[in-house]
Amino acid sequence: MTIPEFCRWARLGKTAVYREIKSERLVLRKVGAKSLILTSDAEAWLRSLPTASAA
Repeated sequence: MTIPEFCRWARLGKTAVYREIKSERLVLRKVGAKSLILTSDAEAWLRSLPTASAA
């Protein structure tokens, strides 16, 4: 998926997504000039997030 598609999927803004890419927690793939995030990489990123603690 493209970065805008990932933003919609993850409900995150571009700044947060680029921060995740820069920190190497989210893998960005390049096809020519196009930047893509594989669905499997997006799902792995989501699974790697910490769980919310019960209040």
